[in-house]
Amino acid sequence: MLSRLFRSIGETSALPTAAAVRRNVQAQGRQLDEAQEEALDRLEAAGSASIYLWGAVGRGKSWLLEEHFTLLPVESRQRVHLHTFLSGLQSALAAAPGRAEHVLADYRTEAPVLLFDEFLLHDVADAHLLNRWLPRALGAGVRILATSNYPPHSLLPDPLFHEAALPAIRAIESGFQVIELTGTWDHRRTGTPDGPGRPGWLRGPYTPSDSRGRAGGSQELKVPLGGGSRSLRAGLTRDGVFVVEFARLCEDPLSAQDYLVLARQWRTWAVTGVPGVERLEREPAQRWAHLVDVLYDERVDVLFASESPLPSEEELALRVRDAARFVSRLRHLAERPFA
Repeated sequence: MLSRLFRSIGETSALPTAAAVRRNVQAQGRQLDEAQEEALDRLEAAGSASIYLWGAVGRGKSWLLEEHFTLLPVESRQRVHLHTFLSGLQSALAAAPGRAEHVLADYRTEAPVLLFDEFLLHDVADAHLLNRWLPRALGAGVRILATSNYPPHSLLPDPLFHEAALPAIRAIESGFQVIELTGTWDHRRTGTPDGPGRPGWLRGPYTPSDSRGRAGGSQELKVPLGGGSRSLRAGLTRDGVFVVEFARLCEDPLSAQDYLVLARQWRTWAVTGVPGVERLEREPAQRWAHLVDVLYDERVDVLFASESPLPSEEELALRVRDAARFVSRLRHLAERPFA
């Protein structure tokens, strides 16, 4: 049944056309640059093939592929957060000892089209999971749409572990249309890191207020995490702003899955007490990067409160993997474009 539905999508006008995407883009008052126009034409030419769209940070990869994705029939598509996907696959395998082949063959193959935004590999265990799942999904007729800052051959870039990702890399190179979105201009970059006009980055302490600007406290919350075995202390203002300290989010050992649960429960956040880079340890910094990924992907309206300016890529390069991508997304959140 899956393969019949997939073929019907690939063989009919249900496939998005470049012209349809352009109409949507124009209706939003936006304009494609030359490299985006070329990538869009290549997306159309790929037909029903799986897509791996890669390029520099802020080039509009996620936006462009999302525009293509949303034109597919609703019943045929599913957007997948990579952190959630890998965590779920690991849990499914652990819950079914001795039935790995069955789990791998059935896991998340109910939708003919899966969209993976920000397809990144830095962990050997994640690479092993994708090595096992990816060829089976492609063999089952699942169409995968993925964006990445890395060409396939550069996934899991650490030379000590890169070889572990080779099966997944070969599956991508042989089973996907690999499209580079060329150029270097970051479309999220609208000013200097410490410039004005950043309502999502507050230089100073955060004071809760309601929508009329009246000062007010926040109700204290104790949010269960991980099935209730752990909890997070936070606050909730009268206007529904989820207020939480940076230390509780990023210095305590929360996972990307924890952030995802929180982001889907509260859509407006204030993260207080963000330290300056000089006081930011590597593990909290990497958790902060995971948090920003989730908030960005989930289109959460967030305010970061810090005594320090918005950090730069250079300042974070030794503390965070993919620092350019992290800073680009953090800057975008600091503009509060989702409010």
